[in-house]
Amino acid sequence: MRKLLVGILAATAVCVGSFAQAEDARTGVYPSGNVPLAPYTPGVKLSNGMMFVSGQIAYVKGAIPAEARDGKHDVEDQTKIVMEKLKSVIEEGGYTMNDAVRATVFMTDISNYGAINGVYGKYWKKGDMPPARAAVEVGTLPGSKPGAPVLVEISMILFK
Repeated sequence: MRKLLVGILAATAVCVGSFAQAEDARTGVYPSGNVPLAPYTPGVKLSNGMMFVSGQIAYVKGAIPAEARDGKHDVEDQTKIVMEKLKSVIEEGGYTMNDAVRATVFMTDISNYGAINGVYGKYWKKGDMPPARAAVEVGTLPGSKPGAPVLVEISMILFK
């Protein structure tokens, strides 16, 4: 009986220790001004050097700014807001854009691919290695409203 009790206590200690290590292995990244409107964390940093950045849309203070929905260069304006939000999460986590290894771009109209690329590409200098990437057209993106459609969402994975 004593051996059984010692075995149970040892197994419990291992499980509790593993749980504490798992909790310590993740850190939430919340840059100032980037307040999620849904239940997600803007960035999750792992102790193994990886960081996952949630998909960002062009919401600023709960809405798309007027200049990004006025019918003039909306996709470029929204992409710039998205990239700046990504950059703020990345930098708050202690990383740089050059630490990005994977990006996923969601757009509501594939014909905007070139315009999005024009803004997206400015975040890496000549000679830098932009991340591997997927770019897909989707029917709609979260947060879209009549007169204020969300046109682009981008997420990233980083490693250093």
